[in-house]
Amino acid sequence: MNFLKCILLLCLLLLLTGCWDRNELAKTSIVTGMAVDKGESFKYKLTIETTEAREMTALTATGLASSNVASLEGNTIGELVSKFNVVNATIPIYSHMRVLVISEELAKDGMLDFMDFFDRNRQIRDDFLIVIARTGKAGDILNVNNMYKKSPSLKLFTQLTTMQKDWGGAPDIKLNDYTRIYNSEGQAPVLPAVQLIGDPKKGGNIENLKSEAPDNQVKVNSLAAFKNGKLAGYASLYEVRDLLFVQGKIKSTSIDAKCVDEKKKFEYRVTHSTTKITAKEVKGIPNFYIKIKTEGILDGTECLTKLGNAGAFESFELSINKTMEKEIKEFIKKTKEEFNADIFGLGDLLREQDYKNFKKYKDTWDDGYAKAKMHVDFNSEIKRSGLRKERYIENK
Repeated sequence: MNFLKCILLLCLLLLLTGCWDRNELAKTSIVTGMAVDKGESFKYKLTIETTEAREMTALTATGLASSNVASLEGNTIGELVSKFNVVNATIPIYSHMRVLVISEELAKDGMLDFMDFFDRNRQIRDDFLIVIARTGKAGDILNVNNMYKKSPSLKLFTQLTTMQKDWGGAPDIKLNDYTRIYNSEGQAPVLPAVQLIGDPKKGGNIENLKSEAPDNQVKVNSLAAFKNGKLAGYASLYEVRDLLFVQGKIKSTSIDAKCVDEKKKFEYRVTHSTTKITAKEVKGIPNFYIKIKTEGILDGTECLTKLGNAGAFESFELSINKTMEKEIKEFIKKTKEEFNADIFGLGDLLREQDYKNFKKYKDTWDDGYAKAKMHVDFNSEIKRSGLRKERYIENK
């Protein structure tokens, strides 16, 4: 009987778990951002930002730096990550990383093979944002402290997320999105682009954190389009919004359009947007029928139109539709002529809806996209005029 009890106890021991891979909090540091540049002596230069938890909250802050930024050069990102303790005293924890910044120089040369490491590594989640640093070093982006978020990476993550939600000026591209689109047969990847404004050497200065008008800021200003793994060009913030309208990803935005006399303007706040695209080949030409329907409110007006009159909103809606249809068509033309890349994912829609004809473009969709015809129908509907019906400034 005692023998059976011993066997049972031994079996129960197998069910107990231990902390064989535990790390003491005092010996670890949380990585919130990473940046990759071309190295001077080696292929890559990796910059990592780690945070000091005690300095992130007012209750425990002592006035020391809330984050630490360090760099190391090597030939592979995996090598650099594993030996980063050459410059870092604690064990880096990568599972909470929020932003990966890639230099424009690397993007132009197509040196993005290191993305395979991030996609494969089990210690790094796939929910961080990827951005391109224009006209400068990617590592400098992680050196710009700010008043809103003490960590540059956390501030940039919030900045991009809010921009996409409130205005539609930044695509929500995370690692899994980039990987899926990169391997797609009918879509080219895009990434938001940021630019450092000011002197890079002053970004980490504590005075920059205290100043009402900082000497150094990170600005979200464009979209980077890729072709065959290399940077093909940039799109403006307004063109980013056009992209998101076509993809049906606009949550909210503001559109300004001309009044009837075309000398004044009004603003239309989009509160709801849906997009329906029909793709089919007609006489050997891929055709895409893009129907965008929006609802919103009149956000402000300089027009002299009496809003109390029946059908007063019709002229506003016609102006909005005309403006956006022209804007979207011009951007599609730009992607054909300058990028020669389908960043909208229209090829994937043709594959889903007309696979029989898409098969001939399977390996050469760029050729199909270049000759494709686009039919854009923008339909706006102003639901209300806000808290006021007529303009508070009467026409004198």
